[in-house]
Amino acid sequence: MKRQSALAAVLAGAWLVLALAGAVLLYRQALDRLRADLDGAADAVAGLVSQRIAQHDAHLTSMAALAQRSDRILLDEIGQVAGAIRAFYPRIEAVDLVGWENTSSPSGWHTLVSSRRSGLPPLEPQRLGPVIATAQPGRPVSTVPQAGQSRYLLVKRLPPAAGQLALVLTVDLTELVAADELPMGTRLALRLDGAAARIDHGAVPPGQGLHPPAMAAVRMLENAGQPIMLRLSRHPGWGDLALGRPLALLVLVSLALLALAALLAVQRRRAVQARGEAERARQAGRLSKQEATLAHAARVNAMGEMASGIAHELNQPLTALLSQSQAALRLADLSGDLPDAMRRVLESNVQQARRAADILARMRAYVGADPPAAQACDLGEVAADMVALMGADLSARGVRLDTEVAVPPPVAWVDRVQAGQVMHNLIRNAADALAAVPEDRRRIVLHIDQADGMARIVVDDDGPGVAPGMLAHVFEPFRSDKEDGMGLGLAICESIVHHFDGSISAANRPEGGARFTVLLPLARGRKPSQEPMA
Repeated sequence: MKRQSALAAVLAGAWLVLALAGAVLLYRQALDRLRADLDGAADAVAGLVSQRIAQHDAHLTSMAALAQRSDRILLDEIGQVAGAIRAFYPRIEAVDLVGWENTSSPSGWHTLVSSRRSGLPPLEPQRLGPVIATAQPGRPVSTVPQAGQSRYLLVKRLPPAAGQLALVLTVDLTELVAADELPMGTRLALRLDGAAARIDHGAVPPGQGLHPPAMAAVRMLENAGQPIMLRLSRHPGWGDLALGRPLALLVLVSLALLALAALLAVQRRRAVQARGEAERARQAGRLSKQEATLAHAARVNAMGEMASGIAHELNQPLTALLSQSQAALRLADLSGDLPDAMRRVLESNVQQARRAADILARMRAYVGADPPAAQACDLGEVAADMVALMGADLSARGVRLDTEVAVPPPVAWVDRVQAGQVMHNLIRNAADALAAVPEDRRRIVLHIDQADGMARIVVDDDGPGVAPGMLAHVFEPFRSDKEDGMGLGLAICESIVHHFDGSISAANRPEGGARFTVLLPLARGRKPSQEPMA
């Protein structure tokens, strides 16, 4: 629970940081957008004002042309043009043509043409004396008649050929741009020397509290006669930023990312838990396998001790049986009246008693510290012994044992008795498997040949085969699919074969039944390291 609460707190903090960072980014983008819009509007207003002050120069040029057209001044025509200009362009409040004879005397000035807005103070030509005196003919210059007002005078001195004449336009800065020509919420300030004007189009001063910063764009018009500086400003409000939809989208996206992060965190935690559980299961499986291996080893050790004890206990009665049978044969030779059938039985007892003694001796050596040594062993002879030994039992079961021995038979490097024990166990297992099939199909084939430089023993049967789930475990101790089986016969075969550097494998034949294959090293060129055990 604490871990989940901590995870929830971390995710909530991450979401808050993400939302705040996104909001700041959106806020800055909105401010940048407003500044870009204001810069564009300032460029447009500057272009508009530049066109209009260029018109002032054009008006002066046209009237100067009228004044210089002939020897006499066309006062009436100039007056008509001046009246038309003032009527058509409200920002031009007065058009005057002045002349002078003596610039230092007020009486030396005289106004030739004057078209002025009603109520406008009359022009004082003598105050223009210094401006006109320094002005170059044909180049307009501006002056401010009274600082703090919105009017300025645009003066153009005519060339000397026209006489001592000058044209004067009185221009109102407030009329240069109409309010509806400005973007909503902006303020335009115009300045030319001491003259200044301010034009508002819905501009609202900032209120109390937190609000976006004010912004302004300044432009200086490149006109030598009318060097006007304009400043377009605005105080944006929160509504001007238009952050509603972007913030809502940001919240939705951040919440989606938060949900995705939470889902990924839960899945990762579940994956970690699953890996932990899988690892614990693997550890438990390894421990269980180790315990099973230890249990198998304990049972094998116990069986080894039991086999050693059984071998020790059976050795005495077998020795007695061998001795008594040999004594009976010697007595029969002395008396000469023993039937031939009885003699054959006694000879068979002697042979099998010796064989049983050999088996017990090798069993004790197998479970002891001194295993039997390998020697050259004719596997054909061993196969013949197995046929003779198991013939009666197989016939009683209705099982037919066929042998296929290569000529010459392979000679393996193995202990003869233990090779016979391997064949015996494999044939017996095959016979047990044939108990579940009809008697006419109970057949075992024992193949003896060579393959891949090894002596090979193959035991085939026509039984049901090995169960698929059991095929990989047939050589493990105490693993058997027979109801009364102990699971030791094949395990002993594997131990014997591996002891002599051979291999054993089990498979199911395609045509049905099981096949056990034993490979043993050949005896060619080998010499025994010790005498075989009797």
